[in-house]
Parts: sequence; structure tokens; C-alpha cells
Amino acid sequence: MSDPKTVEAADPAKKTSKISGPVDSDATVLTVEANIKCYWNDEEFTDGDRITTEGKSYEASNGMWVEV
Repeated sequence: MSDPKTVEAADPAKKTSKISGPVDSDATVLTVEANIKCYWNDEEFTDGDRITTEGKSYEASNGMWVEV
């Protein structure tokens, strides 16, 4: 896995996927085979890509950002 990409804060005028809070390490996450893209300020990311913004880190997961 590569280092997280630093991005600007989400711009409401641009396409940004849903953002979820941190996931408990014991949580069960359901996944699907479909590879749904994540977006941040109109930039496309794939599952597993990580970004940092405003002191928080997120990982792309099935079309949404999960805080890590």
C-alpha cells in the first residue's frame, strides 16, 4: 500500500463520496464483488486508496470513505 495522498478539504461543489466515521477494529464489514469507485473533489480513487485531509485519514472502501 502506498502512502496516503494529501488532498484539500471536500468542496461541496465537487463530487465527493460519502464519508464514514472510524470503524471499530472488531466490526464486521460486508463487501460486494463490485468495484465501486470513490471520489474526492472530482478525483477518482479505487478501493484501498488512502487520503489525508485536515488531520484525518480515510480509506476508499466500496464507494465511500472510511476514517482510519
